[in-house]
Amino acid sequence: MPASSAWLDADLPLSPVYPFNDPGAPITLYEGPVGGVGELKLPGVVQYDCSPKLGISWRLRTEKHVPFQMETDTLLLSDRGIELPVLSTRAVNGWSNGTSFGDPTVSLSRVVAHWFNLPRWRGSAHLSSHNSEGAPQCIPAGRSVYQVDGWRITLDVRPDHNSVLSDVRQADVYVMTHVMEIRRLNGTAFTVTEVKSVLSALHVGLSFALGRWVAPALPVGQDDQGDDVWGEWGPLFCDPARNVSSGWWYPEDQVALGDLLTCLLPAFRDRRRKQSLRLQMQYAITALADRGFVEQRIMIGAAGLEHLMWQSLKLTGRLTETEYNNTRVWPAHRKLRTVLADAKINLKVKAESLPAAAKFAAEQQASGGQVVDGADIVTRVRNRLVHPKEEQESVYRIKGLVTDTWLLTRHYLALLILHSIGYRSSYQDLSRTDGWVGETMPAPWATGQHQ
Repeated sequence: MPASSAWLDADLPLSPVYPFNDPGAPITLYEGPVGGVGELKLPGVVQYDCSPKLGISWRLRTEKHVPFQMETDTLLLSDRGIELPVLSTRAVNGWSNGTSFGDPTVSLSRVVAHWFNLPRWRGSAHLSSHNSEGAPQCIPAGRSVYQVDGWRITLDVRPDHNSVLSDVRQADVYVMTHVMEIRRLNGTAFTVTEVKSVLSALHVGLSFALGRWVAPALPVGQDDQGDDVWGEWGPLFCDPARNVSSGWWYPEDQVALGDLLTCLLPAFRDRRRKQSLRLQMQYAITALADRGFVEQRIMIGAAGLEHLMWQSLKLTGRLTETEYNNTRVWPAHRKLRTVLADAKINLKVKAESLPAAAKFAAEQQASGGQVVDGADIVTRVRNRLVHPKEEQESVYRIKGLVTDTWLLTRHYLALLILHSIGYRSSYQDLSRTDGWVGETMPAPWATGQHQ
């Protein structure tokens, strides 16, 4: 699109309640008089720390005051009327696990939240902003809008996203990268409880899609007059900023993200469904990541697969608990094979992408006389890692087998979670480490063909 056309179509960006930070720099949440230290009110500051991890810290400025003793484990932020539970190693500074403030029963018109460590992707609308010198600038495709489950979710990228994340590999830092607004599609009011379900779904869902934790932190709720009437400060799960995603979602695929949110938000409204789905996605986020010990990722991924198998086979009544626990009739590989086949997920191990796993399968087949597929490999290697026997052949004899098992495990786990929520768009094949950037394929159950 020509630059002039982009300017004509540009929208004004959302304003964050708290200012954008430099990589790793703290964000000031409150600065002013602080009570809770005897009869004194001292000047103090509360900040959101963004290195080496997200957290809340506080300090009092006492240079001109006599020594004092903390008489409470709660500070009163006098200018805001906020009570902040705190921990301290000294009487002048410490940390906090956060707090909620305002009326939790109030009706909200909109909520503004602040995303940390999201990647840049092309949205559906341009934004009009100003650079650091005050000159006007256009942010191409800087706004994404999702209308799902009765909500309108608007996500605006910060203007200097590319520059602030250019050197994120140098240190573990956290950066506010996006501002989000949540409203009802029909313009009606909503409750804190309702919007917290949406925030939870977005937190876990986008982290699952990217294969690392990202966070919609510091939400602020406003009423129909635009006044701040509710908010939360708290350290959320979030991984350091990275330029590379380990997940199944290609960030330029906005259709896929919209489909994920369409499936996810209703599931998180169901309290019982939310609990199991959140746990499965937490397993997956750890298993998908390309950091830490490979064996650890296999164990976490196997726990996620076990959870899904129990849900798909036992909780649906397909198997009784006695049948499910009968490992002679229903060993782990048979249960896994069954749920993978239900989702039309291909069990064949391809030598070109998983050479060590294919070699292991060929050796096992030659010694046992039966075809060995992906379900066999995932369960056999996992069992040998968990229950080693001296006479067993080590899984480390075939170079790369443990890594290939991890790739298969995370591939199966991500697809089974997506299948369980009814997702039908595209994904990146996590069993492969080759291929082109952005190479995706449709979900196998959506096409009716094994992939």
